[in-house]
Amino acid sequence: MLRIVAIGTVLIALMISVKDHRLLERAHLIGFCSTYAQSADGSEWRSCVPGRLSGRPGLEFNSCTDFGRRGNEEVWNCPAPLDNKASQQ
Repeated sequence: MLRIVAIGTVLIALMISVKDHRLLERAHLIGFCSTYAQSADGSEWRSCVPGRLSGRPGLEFNSCTDFGRRGNEEVWNCPAPLDNKASQQ
C-alpha cells in the first residue's frame, strides 16, 4: 500500500511540474522567449529559442516585429511588455 501511495505522489508532482512548463523549458523540449532588453519607450527586445518538440515560438500575434536570427535565437521587438505566458505558444 505504501508503494502505491509513493508512486501516486511522484506522478502527481511530475504532472504539476510539467504543467508549469519550466521543467520542459529547461530541458529544451518546448521553445520559450525571454526579455533581454527594455527600451525607454516601453518596448522590449525578446529572444526566442526553439525546443525539440515545439520549435521556436512566434510573437507576431502579439504585435511584435521579427528582426531575424542571432545564432540559435530569434530576436523580436515588442511595442509593449509581454508576460511570460503570452510568449509560450
